[in-house]
Amino acid sequence: MSATTPHTSNAHKAQFLAPETHQRADRANRMDTDYTAILQEALTKPGTVNAAYRAFHNFSIGNQILAAIQLTEKGLPLSPIASFNAWKEKGRFVRKGEKAISLFMPVTVKNRKAAADQSAGDGDEAVTFSVYMLRPNWFSLDQTEGEDFAPELVTPQWDAAAAMAVLGIAEEPFEQLRGNLLGYADGQRIAISPLNPFKHKTRFHEIAHIVLGHTAEGEMTDGPTTPRDIREAEAEGVAYILCTLLDLPGQAESRNYIQTWLDGGALPEKSAKKIFGAADKIMKAGRPVAH
Repeated sequence: MSATTPHTSNAHKAQFLAPETHQRADRANRMDTDYTAILQEALTKPGTVNAAYRAFHNFSIGNQILAAIQLTEKGLPLSPIASFNAWKEKGRFVRKGEKAISLFMPVTVKNRKAAADQSAGDGDEAVTFSVYMLRPNWFSLDQTEGEDFAPELVTPQWDAAAAMAVLGIAEEPFEQLRGNLLGYADGQRIAISPLNPFKHKTRFHEIAHIVLGHTAEGEMTDGPTTPRDIREAEAEGVAYILCTLLDLPGQAESRNYIQTWLDGGALPEKSAKKIFGAADKIMKAGRPVAH
């Protein structure tokens, strides 16, 4: 049985991330351990998301924002980034004394207990898994010198019909004409109210509920159920990132919605990771196919 997740309109404001993420002095250290500071940057500086996508479109959204933060703190513009060897292949060389920026990379880790059980003949399951860790491997164009390099200019594009087809989601006529309900998700179906002033934002929100697993009972990744306030904040966090990335209206309303549902509480680290993962998946599903 599927859970129906409605999207309603709210207005009052409250804090939506842990207080310590507001402290600039602690930000660099927090980035070494969690995604909440990166999400805080996206939520408080919407222009960062769009600019970062244009400069670093080949990277995940989380890494795009992380790169933008570090280059800005170095006093550098948002320009293409690559590894030391990649710049060398392009005929450019990192200037002496330049420090690399760090991005999250998948690292293969051995499960020692599983490996021990396997060697003892207790099973043949895989003994390795991947985790994401920060690695200082990238330099910006402005940290290099050499042959001329023309950056590729990319404008964010997204097609709702294509994305929903890839994700296996159908949009049906809106049938719950009650109160301030703007949209809902049920199983693999979504519906958007014809009276909704920001249909695109609510469409992102409802698609996010499905991608995050909120509508599928028994398939939650963080326990039997996710509290509704966290579900709503996660889904709207995805909607906000996509609205800012595509430079669409409704960003202020999206922030207010997140703040309302958390009502002064902190968004968990696990949720921040899920938000970036879902935003990436939805964005990639709706990108135009190159011919």
